[in-house]
Amino acid sequence: MGKQVDQLINMLQTSLTETLEVLARLSEAELDDPSDHPCAMGGAVRDLLTHNIDHERMHVGQVYSARYSLRQMQKSEADRLMAETLRARTDLMAALIGLPDSALDARTPDDQWTIREMIEHTIYWERHSVDDLARQKLAHRLPAGRPRPALEVTDPIYGKLSVNSEG
Repeated sequence: MGKQVDQLINMLQTSLTETLEVLARLSEAELDDPSDHPCAMGGAVRDLLTHNIDHERMHVGQVYSARYSLRQMQKSEADRLMAETLRARTDLMAALIGLPDSALDARTPDDQWTIREMIEHTIYWERHSVDDLARQKLAHRLPAGRPRPALEVTDPIYGKLSVNSEG
């Protein structure tokens, strides 16, 4: 990927974070409030937000069509794995939306683990495997001193894994 593509992806991530911060504070009742934004097409806040989702999906299709026309499909297996990793992570994050904090540590009769343990297990093994890959195969190609958030997660079976900026 090029530097400008990276910049566009970062812009999309930043904008998504800002959007989710706003949406997280909306009440159910506010979804039915009228919206004077032109994208709501004379409807309510709910209409505005569903329009935004559909609008984004339309442009995703256009980007794939443009890639096809330019003969720039995702041919690289590494690119496909990166895209699928992103899809899987957003699915997991989406599964958490609307869940009350009180449900994170509740045990259900069907599962051995709590939801929090499942998430920490996911992060634990992602960091464990990808950091190992980075050290063994990519250390000389990754930027020195790249900023990394400090994470401390605990796997229900293997215990703590601390990841810091030295990773």
